[in-house]
Amino acid sequence: MSLIRGHVEPVNRPQTGRLTLDAAERNSKVRVLQIAGRPRLMQRLAALGVVPGVTLLVVKPHGPAIVSLGGARIAIGRSAAKEVEIEVIH
Repeated sequence: MSLIRGHVEPVNRPQTGRLTLDAAERNSKVRVLQIAGRPRLMQRLAALGVVPGVTLLVVKPHGPAIVSLGGARIAIGRSAAKEVEIEVIH
């Protein structure tokens, strides 16, 4: 099993009431908990560095979400942002 493969195994969709990237507040720091959805989406996000455990700065949460990761800005489509379960870091 490759390092990438370990991060993109299919998981269940987030339970109702869980916070997803599309619902985060602007300029908040968040940690990715899990990514639901199709394996291709999970692999694409993993290739961009969006994997469980990583910390992101939410630049723009609505529409295509824009996050900052390691100094780079990454755009994540609306439907993909709904599949990224997060927790806010205070």
